[in-house]
Amino acid sequence: MAAPNASLSTLRQLLAERFPQASRPATGLLPTGIPSVDDALGGLPRHALTELVCAGPGVGSHLFLSQLLALTRALPARVALIDAADQFDPQSIPGDHLQHLLWVRCRTAADAMPVADLLAREANLDLVVLDCAPGPQPSLRRIPATTWYRLQRAVEQTDLAFLVLTPAALVPSAQLRLQLDRTHSLSSLSVDRPHLAVDLDVSRQRQRISTSA
Repeated sequence: MAAPNASLSTLRQLLAERFPQASRPATGLLPTGIPSVDDALGGLPRHALTELVCAGPGVGSHLFLSQLLALTRALPARVALIDAADQFDPQSIPGDHLQHLLWVRCRTAADAMPVADLLAREANLDLVVLDCAPGPQPSLRRIPATTWYRLQRAVEQTDLAFLVLTPAALVPSAQLRLQLDRTHSLSSLSVDRPHLAVDLDVSRQRQRISTSA
């Protein structure tokens, strides 16, 4: 569901209406649907910021997000996507994989950060994704480190997992940092997403938190 140009007060009301009851997690991990992540770590840690560095175009960030939406829909889990550069294309995702999604459209990372702060405190969500990967690095680097640490402290008080997609390592408070850096060839366009996801190469760059279930 899109919420273009939504004010924070409107978002609060929308969250209360769309997600009226909190779901309690069974473990401290949220599966992703990506074997290289789930087999090694069990999924994304709850109560923590995870940064996924998307080191260039074609490395699989959209595939990662689409698999994550498919898996969380099947669980089911409640998800919010903060689209910091307003570039998410819902037509590229099967419609039934979007029924559990709150999509918040922003024009800049500066616009997205207050929304991230609000949603990081939302007890009724299982996952928040802040997609800054398409954004310009200079504007992202201007986000103060204190903003990221405040976001991490907010997430620690909830049961949600918080994933930040970035074009470079930019989140100093990330408890887990993953990276996508293998570009897919044009021939991969003819392969369906579940098969591509099996081969998606996600490396672990930093881990400050236990990911045991």
